[in-house]
Amino acid sequence: MRKLNTILSVLLLVIFLLHGIMGSFMLLGIGSNAGKILAWVGVAVLAVHAGIGIILTVQTLRAEKNSPNHYRKQNAMFWARRASGFAILILMFFHIGLFGGVQDGAYILFPFTTVKLIAQLLLIASLAVHLMINIRPLLVSLGIIRFRERRGDLYLILSVIFLFSAAAVILYYVGWQQL
Repeated sequence: MRKLNTILSVLLLVIFLLHGIMGSFMLLGIGSNAGKILAWVGVAVLAVHAGIGIILTVQTLRAEKNSPNHYRKQNAMFWARRASGFAILILMFFHIGLFGGVQDGAYILFPFTTVKLIAQLLLIASLAVHLMINIRPLLVSLGIIRFRERRGDLYLILSVIFLFSAAAVILYYVGWQQL
């Protein structure tokens, strides 16, 4: 089950980073497609990933309950992974359909308010936190942990992508304020 979750994690990473980059270009007026079909595939993969994550969390908590040593409060990284994943799930619901929708056969943009800006920046931040704290275990699962420079390169690439996405959302918000 952990191997399947590793494969799903890599697939999610690719899908959501592509969607984030494409969506950012679209918000900046450079692109014309945010990869909506790709994003819906990502939502399906995310549902399976979250389900496996819940199962593995329950298994860990049960094993820990039977253990004489209770490290639950001391394992901040374990809970940070779960909290950031849960935040992504909640914020994903706010993200879907946030920018516009089809009304009477035409695509209509919805006003981009301050609340929507904050929700999108929180989504980007929770994705960043979740990916950054899970890169090392992902690389271990893939068997490539020995290459520290690869991990550093991944941190740099992810940071640039997340900063680009956050900047695109902020610029989109500024554009709505000037209307």
